[in-house]
Amino acid sequence: MQSLSELNNPQLNAVTHIDGSMLVIAGAGSGKTKVLTTRIAWLVKNNYVAPSEILAVTFTNKAAKEMSGRIANLLEIDTRGLWIGTFHSVSLKILSKHHISAGLPAYFQILDANDQLALLKRLIKAANLDENNYNPKELQKFINNHKENGQRAASLNAQNFREQNWVELYRNYELTCARDNLVDFTELLLRSYEMLNSNKDILKIYQSQFKHILVDEFQDTNQLQYRWLKLLAGSKTQMFAVGDDDQSIYSFRGAKVSNMQAFLKDYSVKAPICLEQNYRSTSSILSAANAIISNNNSRIGKKLWTDKAGGELIRWYEGYTEEDEAYFVLDEIKALERNGMHLSNIAILYRSNAQSRVFEQLFYSHGMAYRVYGGLRFFDRQEVKHILCYLRLILNPHDNDAFLRVVNFPARGIGMRSIENLQAIAADNNLSLYDASALLEGKTRVSVGKFITLINELREQVNDMSIAETITHVINNSGIAEHYNEDKKGGIERLENLNELVNSVSGHKTDENLLTLADFLSYAVLESGDRQAQNQENAVQLMTVHAAKGLEFKVVFVVGLEDGLFPHENSLHTEQNLEEERRLIYVAITRAKEQLYMLRACSRLMWGKRQVAPISRFVNEIPSELIRNISCISKIGQSEIMQVNAEDCYSIIDNPETKTSRAYVADKDFSIKIGDMVKHIKFGNGKVMRLNTSGQKVTAEIFFIGLGKKTLDLNVAKLEHVV
Repeated sequence: MQSLSELNNPQLNAVTHIDGSMLVIAGAGSGKTKVLTTRIAWLVKNNYVAPSEILAVTFTNKAAKEMSGRIANLLEIDTRGLWIGTFHSVSLKILSKHHISAGLPAYFQILDANDQLALLKRLIKAANLDENNYNPKELQKFINNHKENGQRAASLNAQNFREQNWVELYRNYELTCARDNLVDFTELLLRSYEMLNSNKDILKIYQSQFKHILVDEFQDTNQLQYRWLKLLAGSKTQMFAVGDDDQSIYSFRGAKVSNMQAFLKDYSVKAPICLEQNYRSTSSILSAANAIISNNNSRIGKKLWTDKAGGELIRWYEGYTEEDEAYFVLDEIKALERNGMHLSNIAILYRSNAQSRVFEQLFYSHGMAYRVYGGLRFFDRQEVKHILCYLRLILNPHDNDAFLRVVNFPARGIGMRSIENLQAIAADNNLSLYDASALLEGKTRVSVGKFITLINELREQVNDMSIAETITHVINNSGIAEHYNEDKKGGIERLENLNELVNSVSGHKTDENLLTLADFLSYAVLESGDRQAQNQENAVQLMTVHAAKGLEFKVVFVVGLEDGLFPHENSLHTEQNLEEERRLIYVAITRAKEQLYMLRACSRLMWGKRQVAPISRFVNEIPSELIRNISCISKIGQSEIMQVNAEDCYSIIDNPETKTSRAYVADKDFSIKIGDMVKHIKFGNGKVMRLNTSGQKVTAEIFFIGLGKKTLDLNVAKLEHVV
């Protein structure tokens, strides 16, 4: 078989393994898809099995299509006889053949994610619940997660009133689907498992048919998927699972990294086959990834390597603030683009969605094309929109769109019928909803009246506050902070976004010389509405590390490497959670093919107040000889700065936002203040950190992006402001 000559020894061992089941630990960029497809072709060509006796399962339609295409090329046959598909598509095939045993009609309807969401919206409305408090997407996640754990609504015990409503909606959803013969994606797997588990005759058909079952991305399997696989395999089928326990990062979706250890035990695998040769990244990148992940105790173990010669050191940069961090990234991307790098080959990876705000704002203002991959842009996020609506009502209580969005968020007992009644009164009397509320009667008048009182109080209370103080006050006094604090599923991330909203305007006061509330709301609308940069193909990719799984880029910036951010604060209390965070940074690092930048901010705004941000413990797990230290603030790696005094390299200056001094150079008619971004003809862009005056002499300590700190005489230096 000609393709076997293209395999390295571990790949060849995996492809030609025939004595029992096997677990293949496939490191990032090690050619796992090649191994899977070549193995299937090898089994068929050597007459070990007929094509119909193979089941190959993966997680996405894209992966299944790619696998099918590769096998077709290797075998030069039509692959329609092969059972290749996702867990859901294979389950559908089984249910369609045995629909009566599964309790389904011959022509049941499949609900895709959008159809399911539309149905859930109708059920929420029918229950007279507000979508703001019972978000359809959150309900969709609630139902799907429980199904993936094999849990029906009848088996759930609600702990509070809110959970009772969630469970009741789940129960109504099940009843509606049963009545209308509807089956969603997660139901396909659960229903097929329940049917096979309860009908041994049908189960024996498939256990006899499938001689080999192959599973891709095995580290991402959840409890139900593994039980389903074990059920189909029985005691005679050979299982061939390919995965990487070091890339198991989806526990929040139900994925169980422990399934890999369980596989070794359940199928008596003495030693897994490890694919360790990486065909993607440079040796520096792989050495850093290996060094970090080796600190995890509960791993099967492997060590990535490459035969690629050379490769640049990892570039480590520390900005004094998150803005410095973002400016450095922007400056480096501009340089890369000038040198011919396509922007779509560059990715910025962050731990928390909220971190995108600084980069979005900076890229937007500088005309840098960007795309938020796999998520919403900052000002399009639900929780941000909620606060913006409160701010709009503070500015103009007659804003009907804003009124409708937040009148019952958080929940105030104002149902959809009450809102429809209010809209009818407003239309009949040609009034805004705010004014029409005075014409309501009974309980609705009381509940809506409380909201009107809240808006009036907020308008009075924030009159003399800065915008940052106003936003913080609204978050805390509208009930939104309490609402998200009680939301154990997605509340933390939403609060992080609200924290970033406060940070975005910190320092601005509502006076005639600086940003006003109206200015800020106008800016938010403009940025949210401008889609040109977002939709360009040649654009920098912004994404969370979770969204980056399975992708690769020539250049990767991993930002926000601070303890409490990456690793996340919630993971620091248990070894299990910390190990998943370490797997997450491992995934981030191994996305880079040619150049890897790792960055942090020495201080970061939290709810409008600047706090010291300690270096991520993961950075200190990388050998110093692999790191090129650009900013020379902390004692990490090799330094590129030779012009500064040694004692200056390792000290962080005082918080620049506490300094308000401004200097004026009369001879040049040039003014400058702490925090200004300036451009030097030789050193490039930098931020003013300190100013000193002595008579006519004015000196500025400026932190130049990519160079570090320099002290310049403003009477001599040629500076201009960065617009």
